[in-house]
Amino acid sequence: MSKGKIIALILTLVVVLGAVLPAFAQDGYVASVNTGAVNVRTGPGLQYGSVATLPFGFGVSVTARNTAGSWVLVSLTNGVTGWVNVNYLYTPFRVFSLPITEVAVAPSVVPTGSITGYLEAVLRTGPGPNDAVVGTAPLGTAVVLLGRNYDATWVQIRLPSGVTGWTEAVAVSGTVPVRGLARTDGSVFVPGAPDRPTTGGTSGGTGTIYIVRAGDTLWRIAQTYGISIHTLAAANSIYNYDLIYAGQQLVIPG
Repeated sequence: MSKGKIIALILTLVVVLGAVLPAFAQDGYVASVNTGAVNVRTGPGLQYGSVATLPFGFGVSVTARNTAGSWVLVSLTNGVTGWVNVNYLYTPFRVFSLPITEVAVAPSVVPTGSITGYLEAVLRTGPGPNDAVVGTAPLGTAVVLLGRNYDATWVQIRLPSGVTGWTEAVAVSGTVPVRGLARTDGSVFVPGAPDRPTTGGTSGGTGTIYIVRAGDTLWRIAQTYGISIHTLAAANSIYNYDLIYAGQQLVIPG
C-alpha cells in the first residue's frame, strides 16, 4: 500500500472515530466497583439501608449525585436504583457534572435471610441480652431483615408468623450484610468523625491497654471489661462508635 493510501486511511479512521465517540459519550455516565464489594443504599449516606451488594468490577449507570458530590445515584439492569459512595467506584467522567438530587429512593428489594448461626435463635424486644424474650426461631427459619443496631451486632427480624424481634447478627445470614441495613435501634450516624491516630489511646490517666482484634466491636470490648460503651469511648476520644480497627490500642479505664 502506498504512503498516500495509508495517510488517507488514517484520516478516514479519525473522521469515523470523531463521529462515533461523541455519540457513545452521550449514552450516559457509567462506573465500575473498585473495591471488594459495595452496598447500594436507599439514600446518600451510611444511615440508609442497603438494597443490593455489588462485587468488584460490577458496572453501573450513574444518573445523579448529591450536593457534596460524595454519593452518586446508580441504576442496575434489573431495575434496582440506589446510592453508592464515590470512593468505591471508578469512572472516567467528572462526578460534579452530574445533576444534583438528595432524594432517597424507595427500596425495591426487601432484604431477607435465614437462621444459620444457632440451632435456635432467641428473639428479644431490643438489641441486648437483657431485653425480654418475645420468641424463638429454629435453624433454617426464613426471616425478613428489618434493621440493625449501631454497631451491627444485633439485627431486627420478622418471622413468617409476623413476630418481630431482635437477635444476634451472628445467628442470621442475609441477602445483604447486616451492616448494610438501616439503623432501627434509635441510634444516629455521626458523619465526619476525626481519623484516629495509629497509636490509639489517650494521654493521661491509668488503665489497661487493650489491642483491638479483627471482628471486635466497641460494645463487646466494653461488655468484656464491665464498663459502659460511653465510658470506653470517652476515655479514648472516640466520636463514632463504629470506627475502631485491628491493631488499635484502647485504654480501659481502671
